Amino acid sequence: MRFSHDVRANLSMLVDLLNTGPGVRGPDDRLAAPEELERFVTVHDFTGSLEASAFDVAAVATMRERFRVVLDDDVTAVVDAINATFREIRTFPQLVRHDEWDWHLHAAGNAAPLGERVASDIALVLTDLIRSGDLGRLRTCAADDCTAALADLTKNKSKRFCDLRNCANRVHVATYRTKTRRELLTEND
Repeated sequence: MRFSHDVRANLSMLVDLLNTGPGVRGPDDRLAAPEELERFVTVHDFTGSLEASAFDVAAVATMRERFRVVLDDDVTAVVDAINATFREIRTFPQLVRHDEWDWHLHAAGNAAPLGERVASDIALVLTDLIRSGDLGRLRTCAADDCTAALADLTKNKSKRFCDLRNCANRVHVATYRTKTRRELLTEND
């Protein structure tokens, strides 16, 4: 499937959001303070006021936990999370165009609280993935020692490792070393 710019951007935002949770990049929550949330939404090109409150931080943390279910490959649970989000934020979908972005969908207006805008973008992008049968493109890194989320946007759905900890290289080096060790042991027998 070819993903539009807004779908790619929102998938990237969702993966980044999931990867801010405690235990992914260390023991700390990387979105525990309003300043951290403000940096996050700035990096991800949100419109409207980017000033975050403690309420926004709590709302985004709740959404992050709600939407971790995408990594479990349970479509029904993801649909339930999407529908609950749409009900809670009372969405009013609108086509908008701003900055360098062409026409795309916003489910919450610029005046909505920051937490609602984050939640609505997540719900919209997951709706697109479910409707296209591509929810499986969101998954956990294949490295045994990594719990990071990733979005596979490759044409053949082949991405297995996250971009956070050099996991692909570490796994491939370990595999090569194991293979080399085995070959040496076989030669010495």
